[in-house]
Formats: sequence, C-alpha cells, structure tokens
Amino acid sequence: MSSIALILAISLPSAVEFPMTADGKLGVFKFFDSDVAHFVYGEIAARVTPVEAGRFSTRLGFEMDTYMGESWNNPDMKFNIYGGHWNIQLEFAWNTGWGEARLYTDHECFHNIDMPDTLSEYMNNIKAGAVLFETGFEPPPDPLFMPSGGIPSGWASVGLYRPRGESFQKGHDFDWSLQAEADMPLAAWRSWSGGFRYRPEFFFHDDGDTSSRHRLEAYTRYTPGGGDTSFELHLTHYPRDTQPFRQLEGETFAGFRFLW
Repeated sequence: MSSIALILAISLPSAVEFPMTADGKLGVFKFFDSDVAHFVYGEIAARVTPVEAGRFSTRLGFEMDTYMGESWNNPDMKFNIYGGHWNIQLEFAWNTGWGEARLYTDHECFHNIDMPDTLSEYMNNIKAGAVLFETGFEPPPDPLFMPSGGIPSGWASVGLYRPRGESFQKGHDFDWSLQAEADMPLAAWRSWSGGFRYRPEFFFHDDGDTSSRHRLEAYTRYTPGGGDTSFELHLTHYPRDTQPFRQLEGETFAGFRFLW
C-alpha cells in the first residue's frame, strides 16, 4: 500500500493540493405568524474543498433545513420536526480573479417526518453559474457607509432538471430554472457590518407555466478579529412565493446564524 501511495504522489502534478478546507452556517429562526406549519425553522450547511489544482477546485456541499411546528396528533407539542429539506452538491469551480465560474450537480429532496403522509419529492439538477467575490474590488479605506464600494457580491446560476424519469425527478414538472443572490453591505464599523440581501428564484415548467420565489433579508454581522467566523442577526421576508414546494409567500421570520 505504501508503494502505491508513493507512486501516486510522484505522478500527481505539484500544483494539485488537498486542502480539505470547509465553510458553513448554522441558524435558527422564529416565524412572526406561528401556526402548525410554521413555528421554528432551522438550517445547517457545510461545504468542503477536497482538491485544488491551480485555479481549479472541487467541492462537496450539504445543506439541510427543517420546520418545527405543532405535532399533527398532539397540538401541545410545539417543537415537532415534521419536514426535512436536503441539498447535496458536487461542484467544479474555476477562479477567474473577480470571482468563480462553476459547474455543479444539485440533488434536492423534501420529506415529511412523523406525519400520516410521508410523501417524498426529489429533483436532480445540472447547474452552471458564476460567483462574484466581495473582495474582487478595492473598497475605500475604513469605510463607514458602502463598505464594498457600492458593488454587491453574489452569485447566479441556471439549472436543468436532467436526467428525466422518476429515478431522478419526482413530484414536480420543472424544466429549467434561474437562481441568484445579491448581498449589499450598507454600513460597517469596526467588527460590525450590516446590509441587505435579495434572492430571486424563477422556475420554468414543462407545460410553459412559470413560478418564482423572492427572499428579502436585512442583516447585521459581527466578525471578531476580522476572521472567517462571524455571527449574524437577520430579519427575512418572502413577498412572493408561487413555486409548489412549501410556499412561504407573506411569511416573515427573525433569527440568528453562525458562519464559518
């Protein structure tokens, strides 16, 4: 085994690295208008970079969020985890200097937990897109307002729901979709910053119909020592949501998240 490892190490280009670096988030939110379906909402996400070769890198990502509401058979149980939503991703990225171009697969699924109907719905995407780095532009020194120089960071992608067939797609009639997110910091002071985020998603169905989801978020972030770990408080609202999965139109919630 040791001789095989030595041969592989010699044959690999010197530019190939295995950093195994990770970033992620952990958050908990409380709905303003609580009911059986929406009481507390939690999310966790992590992304690992196992391989880098010059400007190219590969990543593995996992995201999960759950709703906690009243139990369907015990209304006194307020923290029943009744629904799960998962995303599993494999990504290939190219660092362009100003950001990244990326190609990735996204397995997304929804499952009911401890409910009379344990309906499962899932979809598989092939997505291409770009990421705009916040550090791709030089902001003014020690800014109080517009700390990014008035240029938002963010990302955009287009997704195809392929391959076809129930082995890969179930519970939806999406043909393709567009997703994006823009992050605009408006003010910064020492370790604190704050701003707005907007995330639109558009879904184009097989029958020619369309649906969408729009998420607005105001946040304040504390980053001690200028490091990679930070803490956020946020207020989030969905002014429109017509896509078929767990619609949140009109819903508002507030909460916190840790980012690393």
